[in-house]
Amino acid sequence: MEMKKGIAILLVCLMSLKGKQVSCSTLDMEGLQFYKVHENYELEIAALKSEMVFLQDRVTQLEKNVDSSGTGVLIEDRTGGTKYTNHILKKRAVRRRRIRRPEVAFQASLTIESASFKLYDTIIFNSVITNIGNAYNKHTGIFTAPVSGTYTFNTNIVSEKGHYVEASIEVNDIVTVSAISDHRISPDGAYFTTWDQGNAVAILKLKRGDKVSVSVQWPQGNHVIHGVGKSSFSGCLLRSHERR
Repeated sequence: MEMKKGIAILLVCLMSLKGKQVSCSTLDMEGLQFYKVHENYELEIAALKSEMVFLQDRVTQLEKNVDSSGTGVLIEDRTGGTKYTNHILKKRAVRRRRIRRPEVAFQASLTIESASFKLYDTIIFNSVITNIGNAYNKHTGIFTAPVSGTYTFNTNIVSEKGHYVEASIEVNDIVTVSAISDHRISPDGAYFTTWDQGNAVAILKLKRGDKVSVSVQWPQGNHVIHGVGKSSFSGCLLRSHERR
């Protein structure tokens, strides 16, 4: 009641300052309008408080549901409320480690002392050192991609004395990169005194089922490759493009 009287006096003062004659009826009408606006604000504030309580209860319930699913942890903060401590990234990292990603790697070498090949022949590296995923066939010398992805391949070639060999890494019979080894007779009629080892590296985007091999590409005739582990073929999967 005292508050209402104070508000009425304030209205009289303000209207007097503006030079407006104040009557009881004017005061009553304007005071009534003010009270109505004040009551409306109080109702709106009460409604908002009620909605905030409802939303807070809802958030708390959702947090409990998330916590029970095992993807996070609820802890008490200093204000006494609850908050969701985000451990989802750590949980996902653990799950990724548990998911076994495809692992593909192989290495094979030519173990016989020397092997003869003709033009376009596939070089068969007969001794398998590593064959994770069993994608390399030592009988055909062909690697078959078990999954689509990015791969890297490497070949080392040493030609036998008196021979020149150009060997290439092929994908589905298409040449990508080549290695050259030259061990021919020098102009003075003597063999070169050093072994010449050619090397080629390819990084390839393959589809599942693509075939990769090493073949003799040049020149015509019979070519002899020196083995005993000096010539080899290897490769591995860098990244799979297939969804787990």
